[in-house]
Amino acid sequence: MITVGVLCEGQTEETMVRDFLAPELFSAGIILVPTILLTGTTAGGASGRGGVSKWSKIEKDLRNRLSSTPHWAAVTMLIDYYGLPQDTPGMADRPTGSARQKVEYVEQRIAERIGHPRFIPYLVLHETETWVFAAAEQLADWYDDATLGGELKRQADASGGPEGVNDRPDTAPSKRLLRLCPDYLKTQDGPVAVADLGLPALRAACPHFDTWIGKLLALTSS
Repeated sequence: MITVGVLCEGQTEETMVRDFLAPELFSAGIILVPTILLTGTTAGGASGRGGVSKWSKIEKDLRNRLSSTPHWAAVTMLIDYYGLPQDTPGMADRPTGSARQKVEYVEQRIAERIGHPRFIPYLVLHETETWVFAAAEQLADWYDDATLGGELKRQADASGGPEGVNDRPDTAPSKRLLRLCPDYLKTQDGPVAVADLGLPALRAACPHFDTWIGKLLALTSS
């Protein structure tokens, strides 16, 4: 067994790792350890957790995890591309092209900035709610609403797949889900639907996600 730390943007991402990805990858010999990004500390109080406002906060957490866990096989991250701080390496000079080409460029620049052989960058196209679009049928079953599943699938297909559901403030995956399903609970309903879908099906629906999982699985043979 090998251990991989996952720096999560917030509670939803932590739940996705704990309840979905960790059980799926455990059978492959990988123990995932999720932790939520520390966003600050108030005087005499506890550290704030979740959310991303500055690249420096992400970088600090990544470097702390890499330096404090030399026994881990790798440290990766589960952070949304949508809403990523504009001072993140690569964001200001992203090339023209597809969303995947842009996000891979930013990931490459982040890797260069961190400069550590055990670091594997990953940004979700465009939010973890993207995975819920891939699990449209499962979410529809959860809510007993076939119309919801059909509309989620229609929007994903129109975008060229779940990872193509874009990142404008009014059309990001999370915004669309709340419009279609006002009672949607992101820390509960999404993880349940995605876990019901399963890892192989999610990998097939989301090529960028699939590449990340492939890199994690490759650690077991290195």
